[in-house]
Amino acid sequence: MANVIFQAHSGWRYLVLLVAILAVLKFLIGWLTTSKWSGLDRGLGTAFPIVLDIQLLLGLVLYVMAPGYRFLARPISFGEHFGTMVLAVIVAHITWSRVKKSTPDTAKFRIGTIGFVIAGLLVGLGVLRITGML
Repeated sequence: MANVIFQAHSGWRYLVLLVAILAVLKFLIGWLTTSKWSGLDRGLGTAFPIVLDIQLLLGLVLYVMAPGYRFLARPISFGEHFGTMVLAVIVAHITWSRVKKSTPDTAKFRIGTIGFVIAGLLVGLGVLRITGML
């Protein structure tokens, strides 16, 4: 069962990456072209924190179920990976909350772009830490 959770956690990252890229690109284009806020923008903004939440939940289940997976690269890297990922989820949620409260569309796009880029960079840093590449 732990292997199934590990594979789900590993595979879900591609959905996280896809949604992050789509959201950032759509928000960046909206910001630069002063577009109107649309349902697609709202959907992408909602989807990014949700897919991150699911990824975090899969990671927590894996941590509890399979102690052997805790130290894939180095003992210290797991704690850094976990902490960085929790921070990325927090940044994504705060960003989305601020976007929803903003009134001008350009502010929504600007806040969403900057916040989701920061969350994405934190995810990338967390992945690099657990793989031992950083």
